Amino acid sequence: MKLKQKIKRKALKHAQMLLIAIAIAGISLVEFIDELAYQRLKQAHYTESMNALAMFRSELEQRLTRSTQSGLALATYFSVNPAPNLSDARLVSAEIIKRHPAIEQIRINTKQGEAFVYPVVTFYNDQIPRLQLSSWADQVDLAMGLSREKIEKPSYHSDGYLGLRIKSPIYSSFYLYQGYFWGELNLQLNLSRTLERVRRIVDAKNFDFALTHSDNPPLIESRFYGSDNTILNHDAKLTVQFYGTRWSLFGLNNNPLPAGISAHPVRVIGYPLLAVLLLLLWLLIRSYRKIRSSAFTDALTGLPNRRLLIDRMQQLINARQQAFSVLFIDLNKFKPINDTYGHQVGDEFLVHVAKTLSGACRKGDTVARVGGDEFVVLLPGNEGDVTVVRDKLELTLEQNPLHWNGIQLDISSSIGVAQFPVNGSSADELLKFADNEMYKYKKSRADMR
Repeated sequence: MKLKQKIKRKALKHAQMLLIAIAIAGISLVEFIDELAYQRLKQAHYTESMNALAMFRSELEQRLTRSTQSGLALATYFSVNPAPNLSDARLVSAEIIKRHPAIEQIRINTKQGEAFVYPVVTFYNDQIPRLQLSSWADQVDLAMGLSREKIEKPSYHSDGYLGLRIKSPIYSSFYLYQGYFWGELNLQLNLSRTLERVRRIVDAKNFDFALTHSDNPPLIESRFYGSDNTILNHDAKLTVQFYGTRWSLFGLNNNPLPAGISAHPVRVIGYPLLAVLLLLLWLLIRSYRKIRSSAFTDALTGLPNRRLLIDRMQQLINARQQAFSVLFIDLNKFKPINDTYGHQVGDEFLVHVAKTLSGACRKGDTVARVGGDEFVVLLPGNEGDVTVVRDKLELTLEQNPLHWNGIQLDISSSIGVAQFPVNGSSADELLKFADNEMYKYKKSRADMR
């Protein structure tokens, strides 16, 4: 019996360990898939930010480069004309600014002083005569090759716009004065206008951009466009380059990554499913235990049934380490109680008898119900006079009647005894012998009356 209980406890422990292992594996799997999904979400978010930032950088570099090249092309005019016609120079400047609105102002300085500034007054595009530049465009490469441009840090102009000043020396390419320093070209670019146009072209409504003129901390102090928040919380970063100048471009996606529950949809779905799975497994284990238990226990009294009794007897027989006794108990006059008061009272009567017998036996004894009003008590290790135990059980039953609705229902019993190995070598032989002894005992008591 102890071995049987030990096996049951071990099986229950194994079932619990199995559920724990499944739970741990399930949690690990949910967390792994959730982390994988979240990383893909972050990657998509980062890719979106990088794409927007790359488009912004490309458009900005192209516009700044084209505007700067066109503005510096004016240096070609002075490079090939040591004695320039300032009226023609103004026409060239007007055409350059007309084609490149990012250029706010063109200034020419010579060794003798300022040659001219354009525009001095506001010009409208329809008032500026269109000039064909093809006549001097082939000189641009030569003039640019001789130049050493200097791009200053962006700063805000007195008119309120963000300006970018570009300076380029002018060297004469005229054959008599080739390589001779003639003067300096100053371009003032309207960076605010350029950046605004780039934003419209890129159509990055959900993004904020910021520019700094340094890659090294502190970045905030070197910021000239955008907000500090964009720099501190940027999603992506690229480098803007043109004419040897390097700026750091930061991008912040205003569509933030989902937070809380929405950031972990796999958990929202996975954990409830895991809980349902564990619950179903636990119910399955409990159902299995109930089915297995019902195969070995009496449904009414909860006592071991005949099958479990024989199994325990067989274990004791196989052990062959000790003798044991079997007491076969039959309730006298149970049928009249059943017929008179009904089956419900009869069932209560049987349950009361089962509790009384269980309370009167030792912890290691087995009390089983093997028939309608028949019980068997298995006494392991009882090598003494078993009739003493029989008389004690009989007396205990008589002293504990069932009281039902003010009626006392007495318990009378007949008990037969069998001992292993004296009265049999198998469970069936012992039960049969005890059953016969019970009938003999019942008959002897009837004869005495």
